[in-house]
Amino acid sequence: MEEIHSIEAMKLLFFTSKPIYPSVDGGCLASNKFLACLLRAKIDVQYVTLSTNKHPFDINQFPSELVERIHPIDYFVNTDVSIFPALKSLFSSNSYNADRFYLSEIEALIIELVKKESFDGIIFDSLYTLPYLEGIKPIFKGKIGVRTHNVEFRLWEQYAKDSSWIKKLYLKQLAKDLKRFELKKLKEVDVILSISKDDSSEFRSLGVKTSIADIPVNMEIGTTNTNIVDNRIYHLGMMDWEPNRQAVNLLVEWMPELRKRNPQLELHIAGSKSQEFIQEDVENGIRVHGFVESVDNFAKNHGMLVSPIQAASGVRIKFLEAMAIGVPIITTSVGALGIEYQACNCISIAESKEDFMSQIEEFSSNSGKREEIGQNALNYIDKNHNIDTISQRIVEIFEGNS
Repeated sequence: MEEIHSIEAMKLLFFTSKPIYPSVDGGCLASNKFLACLLRAKIDVQYVTLSTNKHPFDINQFPSELVERIHPIDYFVNTDVSIFPALKSLFSSNSYNADRFYLSEIEALIIELVKKESFDGIIFDSLYTLPYLEGIKPIFKGKIGVRTHNVEFRLWEQYAKDSSWIKKLYLKQLAKDLKRFELKKLKEVDVILSISKDDSSEFRSLGVKTSIADIPVNMEIGTTNTNIVDNRIYHLGMMDWEPNRQAVNLLVEWMPELRKRNPQLELHIAGSKSQEFIQEDVENGIRVHGFVESVDNFAKNHGMLVSPIQAASGVRIKFLEAMAIGVPIITTSVGALGIEYQACNCISIAESKEDFMSQIEEFSSNSGKREEIGQNALNYIDKNHNIDTISQRIVEIFEGNS
């Protein structure tokens, strides 16, 4: 392990829009991984989070040794969609998506905390903490950064594109308002800690002049070998996220034809709310597992990760987890955003139904191909997602050396 060089007693406020535990989705896990980098650098972290009905706060979900180090503070905000404020937002320039996370009472409490403590820096984690920037910035003289998980408004543009015409009009307006909010706030912080180079390029192309640092998600290489089963494919993801639902629907639709090519092929679907979304059909090779406690254990036993995802931004954390244990992935170029797969052949790209079917057939019958892509994936994670390298980069940013 490399020695991380940090100024003595660096103290940061880390503010997330949802609790990092339990890590029920990629966003929670990405925030958790980022926190791990701060702690690896021996930074004194005060952790503050918003919680919601969708993402409640439960201190018992946090490891006790972590609680002692970060002393979590939780503020509840009701982000449930309300019809009248949602309609009212159509006639204002505000972003309803972002406004739902703001309460003046919470802002006052955070301001009181910032005034009381001697923080060297503040890291706003995700776009939905930035409604609090306006109140905090005038009373704080240290460096302020935002950890971006994606280009958020792009996702909403994609949601609108795939919706019926009435919903499309409303979602397009939400995306437009969110874009205005996102670009404004990104220009008001001192540094953007971008999750991927693709996102960094996107921000720059949109005219954001703020300093941008590429800070990938740290990921540890698996300690045991993964034996990829040849007659299984899987999809893992929360089923309340529309792109995941669309990808799973395509896989289920393709299964009869895939089974004609390989009668032994099984499709395994896992993730929160998957059992409510898809009905298991054992006779036709479709298995549904619901939420899985261990992503590693599930991935190691269910073949290749196949995801014909059509809308995405940032980086798919579940893909990085699969790559870290040598699981080969077949996905779209959109699904592979944030991963520099072109130079290392660490992900297989398919864009059409026939592309996916051909590649699934080839990978199923060719163990050498599976092992090659899996090993390339391991090498990629080892080179690009090392926690010590990432931690040192964060230290340099908040020391003022970058």
